[in-house]
Amino acid sequence: MKWVDIMDHFSKEMWARVFLMAKKEYKQLFRNRWIVVISGLFMILTVLVSHYGTISGDSREWNDLENTVRYLTAYIEYMVPIFALILGYGSVVRERERGTMELILSYPLDRGEVIAGKFLGLWGVLCTCVIAGLGLGGFVISRQVENVVWSEFYLFILAAVLLGGVYISITMLLSIIFDSSNYAMSGSIFVLFLFSFIWLFSMVALAELTFGWKQVEAGNPPRWYFGIQFFNPVLIWYTLLALNIPALREWAMEFGGEEPGYHPEYYDTWIMIALLLVWIAVPLLVGEYIFKRQEGG
Repeated sequence: MKWVDIMDHFSKEMWARVFLMAKKEYKQLFRNRWIVVISGLFMILTVLVSHYGTISGDSREWNDLENTVRYLTAYIEYMVPIFALILGYGSVVRERERGTMELILSYPLDRGEVIAGKFLGLWGVLCTCVIAGLGLGGFVISRQVENVVWSEFYLFILAAVLLGGVYISITMLLSIIFDSSNYAMSGSIFVLFLFSFIWLFSMVALAELTFGWKQVEAGNPPRWYFGIQFFNPVLIWYTLLALNIPALREWAMEFGGEEPGYHPEYYDTWIMIALLLVWIAVPLLVGEYIFKRQEGG
């Protein structure tokens, strides 16, 4: 394929069609009131976690944003993926079950443009809810505490929407692969459990069978063990936060304690962001390829 052909493929007209599809998806989802409810839940959760994150005795003081992020991490790890799962698992397979996919494919849209537009629309809904909910919650907290480090909170929000984008991309891939929405949902739930639970036990077993888990606890596993973590987007997300938010370092790293020297030099903020973007792109590209073959495109 010539360079000119590649440039023609990514023309302004193509992006106009993609964004038109994304706009349709976005508006269709926002007709549901539960989207607004989820934004409110993110805001309420942020405020409650800040105020009641740690209660010792009768003391109930507001936590600053950094400590709020520390406590929020445990909730966002599940809330954002579950929200993404709800948005993405039926994005393609439900259109097939309802018979509306044929109508969509009758539009002057390339099948890749359909997938890209659907993803942008779904991700846009997730971004709106997360940014609005966490942002408003952060504003309320900033009125109650001093020494607010907004850069850390902005990074936390960015990391949350990137994690959501990863799960939307994966669930869309499953929605393309499976012929039943029930199977697509089951597969999406399995992926959630895989990255959040099964992966940790698998890594413990792998360490025990090779070099011993004590080396992990001592912060001295082999370098290849660090690289394996990149196959889990949740751990990439944790690492991104830990590299930039000191209060999270113990929580986010499963090895190495608080000293960044325990980690390889390639554990870098921009590398973690790039890896999350790769995790978004790859399932979408695979899904586009499968979708085109399924539809004979």
